[in-house]
Amino acid sequence: ARMQNLKTLEDFLNDYLKNLYMKNVSLELVDTSKITSLGKDEIKLSINAANLKNLSSGELNRLRLAFIATECRILNSGTGIIFLDEIDANLSGKEAMSIANVLNELSAFYQIFAISHLPQLSSKAHNHFLVEKNASCSTVKKLKDKERIKELARMISGETITDEPLS
Repeated sequence: ARMQNLKTLEDFLNDYLKNLYMKNVSLELVDTSKITSLGKDEIKLSINAANLKNLSSGELNRLRLAFIATECRILNSGTGIIFLDEIDANLSGKEAMSIANVLNELSAFYQIFAISHLPQLSSKAHNHFLVEKNASCSTVKKLKDKERIKELARMISGETITDEPLS
């Protein structure tokens, strides 16, 4: 049963990793002779012969996100709060959107606070807050419909909002 469940875990994990534009992983039990009725398992994770130490911070974040999403998918539950500080930093638009899609799925189980400078992630949020800093203080404002559209357009076009992102 453990081997079958391990394969299911691997399949679900790889499904998320594919959607997050990452390579497949393989999971294997290290020493099956040490398995007891209490489930004392040790699992080896391999990413196409790549060393986990060589993963970029973005790849590591997406791998962690895939594990959280896989757990929710298997258990059909999850509770708590997830804080993410620029999980989409240094990623392409399609990679950022893939993260936004997984976070949107996870939002059924978790309260998620994500700091982002990319419109892909912000556009999927249930609530959008604008944080502005100056020399002496920071302000936080919850954006409503038109304000949110304007802020997403600013994120797309830069400081000067053009008509293109608004259409």
